[in-house]
Amino acid sequence: MTGNEEISDEPPAGLVEAQRIAIRVAERAAQAAHPGQTERELHRIVDRMVIEEGALGVWTATTVGFGAGTLSCYPTDVPSDRALWNLDLGMIDVHPVTEGGWWGDCTRSFLVGENHAQKEALATIESIHAAVLAAARPGMRACDWFGVFAEELSRTPYVLLDRLSNIGHSLTANSSYDDGYIDASNETVMRGAWAVEPFIGNRLYGVKREDVVWFGPTRCTVIS
Repeated sequence: MTGNEEISDEPPAGLVEAQRIAIRVAERAAQAAHPGQTERELHRIVDRMVIEEGALGVWTATTVGFGAGTLSCYPTDVPSDRALWNLDLGMIDVHPVTEGGWWGDCTRSFLVGENHAQKEALATIESIHAAVLAAARPGMRACDWFGVFAEELSRTPYVLLDRLSNIGHSLTANSSYDDGYIDASNETVMRGAWAVEPFIGNRLYGVKREDVVWFGPTRCTVIS
């Protein structure tokens, strides 16, 4: 959100609607994933779910990755015929747009089977993401929020996988990135909606979780 327009402590209803669609689709798709399914097959299911949940479509391409495909999560990543194993990590990043022009953005990682190392990675991103969400405060800068993530990450064996070295971006109706990224150099005071998406991993796989936080004048709200 740019300019000097007044914002409320309550997130706009249209934003909440769009983000709840994004969450429902990402979580439904994670539950629907099964061994033997390809990235391309789940990608088609996700985009169908977006319409079923009441959105018009997506504002940027859906991303689906399995196994080594979880090492990159970017709209230019094209889903492949890589199949989900019975011991595997997967990732879904979905971006619905509603009739009112509001954008949602949600990523969920999921685990198939009981591989200990993969399970530890998934637990770590859940813990880091929760710590970052809990640290959200009105008036804080994007770089300070990134600092919370960096401190949490330093206690783990994982690295930041995002190719632009950030953990998220600003978000508004019909637009995104207007106020930049949540990274070490962005001193923008966060107002309105920000999608926060820590993406970590190792040379074998990545894990990511994304939610949207509304920064109001006196309180922050995680849209759920």
